[in-house]
Amino acid sequence: MLSLSFKIEFQIENIFSGNQNRSNKYNFKMKNFLFIIALFFFTNNYGQIKLSTIQGYWINDKVEMKDGSDLFGRFVEDSVYAEYRIDQNKLCINSSPIHRTNESCLDFTLINNLIKTSQYAGFIIEKVSNDSLILSEKIDDLTDDKLKRLYFRKQEVVLDNFKEEYKDQKNITASKFFTPKTNATIEIDLNKAFKNNYSNFELIGNFKIYPAQKKVKTAVTFSTQNDSSRIRIVKKIIDHSFEKWNLKDFQGYESIEIPFVLKSEITKSYWGISVIFFTKDLTEFERINGIKMEDLRKSSDYFNKALIAYDEKRYPEAVTYFTESYNLDHKNIDALYNKAAVYFESGDKQNACQVWLEISMLGQVNAKQLFLEHCN
Repeated sequence: MLSLSFKIEFQIENIFSGNQNRSNKYNFKMKNFLFIIALFFFTNNYGQIKLSTIQGYWINDKVEMKDGSDLFGRFVEDSVYAEYRIDQNKLCINSSPIHRTNESCLDFTLINNLIKTSQYAGFIIEKVSNDSLILSEKIDDLTDDKLKRLYFRKQEVVLDNFKEEYKDQKNITASKFFTPKTNATIEIDLNKAFKNNYSNFELIGNFKIYPAQKKVKTAVTFSTQNDSSRIRIVKKIIDHSFEKWNLKDFQGYESIEIPFVLKSEITKSYWGISVIFFTKDLTEFERINGIKMEDLRKSSDYFNKALIAYDEKRYPEAVTYFTESYNLDHKNIDALYNKAAVYFESGDKQNACQVWLEISMLGQVNAKQLFLEHCN
């Protein structure tokens, strides 16, 4: 922006110094004219962003922390799938590529390049074009290593790219970015069908949608329980779902295959059926659902004990508690940062540097800067 501004000023200076024979009146008019051009250029490039340029459906295909760090901990779950719908005064976020029943919406006001969703939060529009959008979170009192930068592509562009890629194919496998959508929730239908008669089992399968034949066919390729009646229920619910699918962009294909994994679980605190689409990996449940609630509670307890020990300058205990907190919950990266801070404040620079190095190996920019600043 500075180089462009300099260029405009340089051109104006040369135009008005190039011909001394022109009248002062003409020079004044010309100067006003060029000033209006410069003002128009600045307003259109650096002023208020028009709502029309950000309206529509956007697919998030990349996320990083605002300071450039890799995603870590609970933020990783946010990178699985996200569809943002921007209307006149609402920002709606959908985390399911299959349906929109879990869509959540926020009212917003567009102020220059800020999508303001509340008094203290919003999204800064860093870049917008016909097919791409970059937003960064803005939350008062949070530093850049706690905020995300999100990269989006226009949904229409994403669909067109996939259509071009599959133009010579009749039978395709869907992905989270290119899939038919349903107006229902298969998980809810399955839970209703089991009528609270749950048991613990997992299965891997796929179903194919046949647009021309108007049918869905489900196949189960693996199950941890040889209960044919339960497998029949799963297949029946999915096989009878054809009328619930929007196939507008998929009529030209003979079949669209969607792989999935299913988990039925019954414990003292939880029971129900969960489904993850576009995968055949049962460990996805562990990566998405995270750690056990009991371990999460213990981790939080150790973290609080560590803070108390630190306040009372019981540094060895604080280190032990922060270590236990992180061991129970590897998403709690703040436990590692605090552990390094305790080491450093207590004079143990060597161990502080070791922990900062460990965190930097997890792709965290702030830890790398601390290591370079204090450990060379």
